[in-house]
Amino acid sequence: MRLRTRLALISLLILLVPLAIWQLVHSLERSLRESYQANLVDTARSVAGRLAQSDYAWPSPGGLYVHPAERGFAIDGRRAEWEPWLDFAQRLGHETEDTPGASVIAAERGRRLHLLVDVEDERLVLADPENGAGDRLMLGIAADGRDSTVEIIPLAPGWLEVASRDGLARVQAALQPTERGWLLELVVVEPAQPDAVDLAVTDVDDDGTRAAAGATRKRGFRPLIRRSPQMASALEGLLPANARGWLVNPQGWVLAGSAVRAPGEADGGETGSELLTTLAAGLLGALPRARDERELESARLVGDEIGDRPAAVWYQAGQGTGFVVSAAAPLTGPDGRLGHVVIERPADRFVSAAYRALLQLFVVALLGMLVVAAVTIQFGVGLSRRIRRLKRAAEDAVSPDGRVRGALRISGGADELSELGRDLAAMIDRQQEHQEHLQALASRLSHELRTPLAMIRTSLDNLSEVEDEAARERYRIRAEAGCRRLQNTFDAMSQAARIEASLTEEPLTTLDLGKLVDHYVQGCRQTFGTHRFAATVPTTRPARIRASGEQVAQLLDKLVENAVDFTPTGGQITLRVVPQGPSISLQVDNPGSRLPENLRSGQLFDSMTASRQSGDERSHLGLGLHIVRLIAGRHGASCRAVDRPDGVRFQVDFPRAAASGPRQDPL
Repeated sequence: MRLRTRLALISLLILLVPLAIWQLVHSLERSLRESYQANLVDTARSVAGRLAQSDYAWPSPGGLYVHPAERGFAIDGRRAEWEPWLDFAQRLGHETEDTPGASVIAAERGRRLHLLVDVEDERLVLADPENGAGDRLMLGIAADGRDSTVEIIPLAPGWLEVASRDGLARVQAALQPTERGWLLELVVVEPAQPDAVDLAVTDVDDDGTRAAAGATRKRGFRPLIRRSPQMASALEGLLPANARGWLVNPQGWVLAGSAVRAPGEADGGETGSELLTTLAAGLLGALPRARDERELESARLVGDEIGDRPAAVWYQAGQGTGFVVSAAAPLTGPDGRLGHVVIERPADRFVSAAYRALLQLFVVALLGMLVVAAVTIQFGVGLSRRIRRLKRAAEDAVSPDGRVRGALRISGGADELSELGRDLAAMIDRQQEHQEHLQALASRLSHELRTPLAMIRTSLDNLSEVEDEAARERYRIRAEAGCRRLQNTFDAMSQAARIEASLTEEPLTTLDLGKLVDHYVQGCRQTFGTHRFAATVPTTRPARIRASGEQVAQLLDKLVENAVDFTPTGGQITLRVVPQGPSISLQVDNPGSRLPENLRSGQLFDSMTASRQSGDERSHLGLGLHIVRLIAGRHGASCRAVDRPDGVRFQVDFPRAAASGPRQDPL
């Protein structure tokens, strides 16, 4: 099995195991949450239906909520004792540009109603016995079917007591200025436990005229909304075990609140697994948003679940130590919407089954991943050992200065690392061949340059010593021949450089190699009259390749010139075009001597590698076959030389060009 396949399988196992477990547990947890949520919504809907059929006196909308107070009040005009309810202040009346902004908080201790009125006023104007009234509060009180009005007109900050003109109502109050207006705290002494109140603030800004600059007034009495013990008792009888419930009016003010604890449940009975619950929910991506936990004595409830339809939400307790599910259902009577029923239950115990399953699956997954990790580590250690061995073998084969010191020894194997080792060994072998070629190149080039230089030098020396014109002409001709030989050497070297630089400039087109070779052979018969030429090309189907015609002609020139040099006079040189599967082979066969034993087939195409022994004055640097390899590489072809019984074959394999249209076989 290949190394890549092994790594892919191991990686797939490592990724699939935790992913499958996470998906399974996540699906289980979501299913349980939805089931629990639907169950609690059904319970809230059932409780709302039962309460809607009762004959309780439901408070009218727009009333003033009365907070139950556990401690008494000191009437001093300060907010300290009202701190728990400051966030529940209700706006007083309708505010415009000409009316002061005011809010009111109501609380009840025993049967006494306490009010805290906070007025936003740029300037506090107090009453003056000579000039008249200043800023003031009108308080209407209704009780037992009768109503009375008390006008509170403070002369100075501090305590005051005021009674109504009809003597039915009496209040005690205290006024204190604030940074943004003034604060009035009061208690209704008589009558006890009113049913409704009517409040209006009059603002005076001009000391001279004492004219009212604005008044906050809402017509009619505002009913007082109080918690109902009867509703709380009825709600408690309808709640499921270990749940808390509230009955709220349409504005969210709590009319009743009750809690039912499961039998035998101690305080905080469901918080034992809160930490596990939170961690597991975070792992599953099901961690809800955190919000402050509702108290049973809360004055007002708001939330996403309180709306026109029954709904439920999950939230995390304020300290992040557990989940709570809250469900709400609208409560509708004959006259319209009466309020909502809100029920909450802790969810930690319910989802503990999912998280216990998560823990068990996590342990199993951990063991499985440990096994996979052990296999992976063992595999990695073995792989690392093999890589280190390959590295040491490469360092032993090649010296730090890049010289090859010996062959690279590679052990057998069928994976990619073994293939890499074999490719590396082959590359080092080629580097060694190139190294040997460079070493021979210096002596070859030295020989090619030394001979013409010697001819020139001796000819010049002899020219200075002889006076015979015939001898001087002979030495001049010999020196000129040496110069031509040097020039031929430099021309051959520059030709290879020019061809290599210009290979990419010629565009490639689709051409028929058979036709090109056939025409080329006809030209060879006229150029080389001392040799015979033959061409064998396909006749039934064109041999199409993607190539540059001029560059292929240069390649043929070098191959034919090489064949002519080694073919005896009168011998036949044969050029063939042979389709072979996905490639088209160009073959040049010539009779004559076989390939030299000291040169491999690939070395023949290196630069400055020559094996011919010529008696002429031409320099043979071995650049012709090197140019053949350059042109073949430009066309994605490969070249090689092989011995034949009667001579040598040079072969270039071109990739076959894709057919431009549907192929039709000849009849």
